[in-house]
Amino acid sequence: MISCEKLSKLIERMQRIVTHLNDRNDLVLHQQVNQFFYMQKIEELKVLLSQFDEINENLDALTSRIDEYYSLCFTQWCKDDRVGKGEFHP
Repeated sequence: MISCEKLSKLIERMQRIVTHLNDRNDLVLHQQVNQFFYMQKIEELKVLLSQFDEINENLDALTSRIDEYYSLCFTQWCKDDRVGKGEFHP
């Protein structure tokens, strides 16, 4: 999987191309390099990166909730298993 750092770095590099093309009126350069391709892909990658960050935050929150429930349930099970003198596991 591509890391977020690599993706951010690529976005920066693509943005430099767009900026360079904006600054220059070299017709040959503009004919050879599709500035609008980069502009579109930069925005699409930014949206995907934003979605990834949001999903990551949701995953972190879910993982935290699972950890809390696991701790609570495991602690209670241990107490009850002691009361049942180990009868609750095979």
